Amino acid sequence: MGPGLASVAEGERVSRPGVVLNRAEPSALPSVRRGARNPSSAAEVYVRQWLARELHDSVAQVLIGMVIEIEQAKAQQAGRRTALEALDSLQASTYKVLANLRQTMLTLRGEATHGPKLDEWLPDLLDRFQAETSIETRLLGVDSWPSPLSTHASTNLSRIVGEALQNVRLHSGAQLVVVSLSQDEGVARLCLRDDGHGRKESDGSAWQGHGTLGMKERAMLLGGELMVESGVADGTTIEVKLPVENLTS
Repeated sequence: MGPGLASVAEGERVSRPGVVLNRAEPSALPSVRRGARNPSSAAEVYVRQWLARELHDSVAQVLIGMVIEIEQAKAQQAGRRTALEALDSLQASTYKVLANLRQTMLTLRGEATHGPKLDEWLPDLLDRFQAETSIETRLLGVDSWPSPLSTHASTNLSRIVGEALQNVRLHSGAQLVVVSLSQDEGVARLCLRDDGHGRKESDGSAWQGHGTLGMKERAMLLGGELMVESGVADGTTIEVKLPVENLTS
């Protein structure tokens, strides 16, 4: 909420966070002072950017919190089919609202709605990892996913892959990492496997300390889920599953 409050100009009166009752005179905005070139255009840009910040701070953050809380509630309702179906429906609706809101914020800010092409940033990420660590990397099935992805999908997926590779670098002792992409019946899958020494299945607390929670939250923000499988001498597999439609929206 901090950035939203910080955006309130000096001289404004606020009844509650983010709600402006009295705004400062236009003189507080250097770009729209008398004599400035295209004052209406400059004012419009200011308003659009301000609105995008307010939407992010007051609405998007709340929706993200709702998604995480719903996921926690689902874990508590294991075995209760009716409750889980209702929570799944509510979560899907929340994801849709969040996706539409994100698109609106990008438009207001004048930012690109699509990120770099998948077949460009993912091979580059793996090539740099191999050059830095001497651990061999292979990429399979990149043509099975749509490209370019949305900025939101590109950002979160690149962070997930980056964190997974960091775990391989620091903890696995692996010599090979294989990243495979596929999609089937509307579900996109990204799977990262290494041939390292792995970990005991009961060693869950250690995995939480290796960035797994952050990766799972990023997968949730894309409307999907992330699973980790690991066994001693069997290496580690990290799989992300998410709706194909969420790759571009």
